Amino acid sequence: MGKYFYDWLIEEQLLQTDSFEDDVFVYANNVERTIETAKAFVEGAGFGVDVYYKNTTDLDPVFDAVLKNDTEEYLQEVISAMEIKLNSLNLTDAYLELNEIVDLGNSTICEYYSICDLSTLENEASVIDEVPITIGGLSYGFLFVDYFLMEYYDGKPLDEVAWGEIRTTEQWKKLTAVSEAFKDVSFRTKPFDKDLSSTLIEYMTDVFENSTRKFYLLMGHDADISLLLSSLNFKNYTLNGQYEKVPIGGKVVFEKWYDEVNGRELLRVRYVYQSSTQIRDGVEASIINPPLVALLQMEGCAVDANGFCLWDKFITVLNNV
Repeated sequence: MGKYFYDWLIEEQLLQTDSFEDDVFVYANNVERTIETAKAFVEGAGFGVDVYYKNTTDLDPVFDAVLKNDTEEYLQEVISAMEIKLNSLNLTDAYLELNEIVDLGNSTICEYYSICDLSTLENEASVIDEVPITIGGLSYGFLFVDYFLMEYYDGKPLDEVAWGEIRTTEQWKKLTAVSEAFKDVSFRTKPFDKDLSSTLIEYMTDVFENSTRKFYLLMGHDADISLLLSSLNFKNYTLNGQYEKVPIGGKVVFEKWYDEVNGRELLRVRYVYQSSTQIRDGVEASIINPPLVALLQMEGCAVDANGFCLWDKFITVLNNV
């Protein structure tokens, strides 16, 4: 991805080949995997800049998705909102298929903890250490599906991915609906999505309004992307060639453009990502072999046919959040 973005930024003449230090800023969450991912992006792009991260044992509040309001009344509102979503889910078929794939009825967790059927396992919403948590069939299902996806992305032989039990695209879509529902309950439930993402959006707003640099990379987690898109009220979108809404390695790209004809600043937001097959095959993204792209739209910032909305309206959306 780093090589692709380098080529694209040079092609669009946003960056010059000798100006990276002044124009590029790369900021990673202060955990090993995000730091190393950011370093890999910088290396692939050839930017030659250091990756900034907060050198502390405390979690970086910009990326840390925790509730800022910890009053008992508010936390109960959060739990109630999660429970409404949990009660609306209909994932029985996916749960039953997962039961079969992992042979849950004959497992150790069934023998010792009586967790033998995901479809009958109650889902409980709670808040622990200011983090919304769901425990039950949905959370177990999420862990199973996430593990299978990692096996698939890692390029394991298909007969070893989920013991060869996932054979069709339809199965993947059915099973990933479980992991998407888990993320939906945890990160896309209103109104607390804005609370969880407030420090990230505050940081980004400052960048958009005050920064003189040309390219920022914020390297966080899928939770950060889910929260960002939810709290800014992005409309539902489809990523062709992908089973996930927030695929590994994907980038939500906020682009500021200038319309010379009409003398106005514009925003375009794109999801730049690789297909499930591209990730599995280790395809290197480039201008010649580009990643896939989906145009995104947010409420309150109407777009034209090319996906552009007025920059001032975008800033108003940010400030309202």
